[in-house]
Amino acid sequence: MSQLQRIRPTKIELIRLRRQLVLAMKVHKVLRERLTILVNEFLAQLRESIEKRRKINELILPVYNRGAGLLGVYGENVYQLFHRTTPTLTSVLTTENIMGVSTRSIVLRAPGEDKAVYAGLKDFQAQAYELLKAIIELGKAEEAVLALGREIKSTKRRVNALNYIIIPRLSQQIRMLRMKFDEREREEKSRLKRVKNILEKRKKLE
Repeated sequence: MSQLQRIRPTKIELIRLRRQLVLAMKVHKVLRERLTILVNEFLAQLRESIEKRRKINELILPVYNRGAGLLGVYGENVYQLFHRTTPTLTSVLTTENIMGVSTRSIVLRAPGEDKAVYAGLKDFQAQAYELLKAIIELGKAEEAVLALGREIKSTKRRVNALNYIIIPRLSQQIRMLRMKFDEREREEKSRLKRVKNILEKRKKLE
């Protein structure tokens, strides 16, 4: 039995369907607006990701060259020097809310005062720290892009379901009930007309 055939042809049912249609259209409007906002935020995060990647490409070569230079000056001892003079870095895994979408993020806590006294180490540590921050920021932007992409896909599915399935089905059900009521009204008018004719004929016979 089809969905249309299961509808009770009553005025109460018609009122219920009309309310459902109004609600579905309101939800559809809200979801479409949300979809537009999500897409704009997605593009903003994508641009941010591209910019962070460009920044990393700018930072990585100077860090590599300075590290190679220090290795040439201090030899293998440079690793012990790094260990003794580089302050401990800590990171905290957190979540952020972007347009109602939860994304993972890392907060890098600033290091304490470094103890570097050897030539070149202090500058290298500062450059390496900036590179590490840029890498974390890139990861944050790319995680946001992925999370927003998933939410856009999910929201688009709901918008399409409302647009192509739910709203047309409710509209069709309402049209069907109206047709039934119109048919009933015509039948009732026809019946009343027949009754009136019969009564008039009887009156003439009397």
